[in-house]
Amino acid sequence: MDDPPPPEPVWAAELARLSLVAEGPQGVEAYSVMKALGDFGFVLQLVVAPSARGQGLGRQMMSHLANHLRAQGCTRWGLNVKRDNVPALALYTSLGMRPAREATTLRVTRAHLAALPPASPDGAVVPVSLEDCGALTEAFGMIPGKLAGFAASDSHRLLGLVDPQAPARRWLGMMDLRASMPLLYPFFAVSPAHARTLLEDAFARLGESVSSLNVSVTDDAPLVHLLREAGAQTRLDTLELRGPLVDAAP
Repeated sequence: MDDPPPPEPVWAAELARLSLVAEGPQGVEAYSVMKALGDFGFVLQLVVAPSARGQGLGRQMMSHLANHLRAQGCTRWGLNVKRDNVPALALYTSLGMRPAREATTLRVTRAHLAALPPASPDGAVVPVSLEDCGALTEAFGMIPGKLAGFAASDSHRLLGLVDPQAPARRWLGMMDLRASMPLLYPFFAVSPAHARTLLEDAFARLGESVSSLNVSVTDDAPLVHLLREAGAQTRLDTLELRGPLVDAAP
């Protein structure tokens, strides 16, 4: 990935306490980042240095993660992995994880939006409160607790698309705008027209200095097809794996 690392203050405030590091004779050989979301443990990252691969270090790290998550009351776990990362997929599936969702991250410019249907007039973009997270999680099938965790982090900006005519809040889409990347993850919309509404809003908030956005589109093949046809570059194809929390020791 060519994304920059998070700014040091963000790493210190949000990621350091969730991280495990494996040190070897030559320095850091692997690191991982995890978070307990109720009974679900989410592995945000697992990285092994190229010089240390093929020696079982990844499985050892997963074993440590499993122990930490189990101690926090987790009974299930999951992560995101590149579709073409064959060794990682072999490791995770050996631990009982199975594909639950798929996502494509695209680099989208303002020009690419012209390929989408006109922005929908029946949606209003509003800030998402902590109280909204449960309904959004249910509406778009997200891992319980994940969105609430984002809402509590200063580096995340949750925005939802609601139907202003509905008597009760009806969610038509949502996005987490991470300006430091810039990245929209997660990103959901009930139609390409509603996706355009969200994307136009994101570009407007970021200003003219931002020429492109990385947009992670989950389980929405029609939207991915339209953006690819318009010339949006595919940066990443991933699978979300989930499974029971098992003993990962060799």
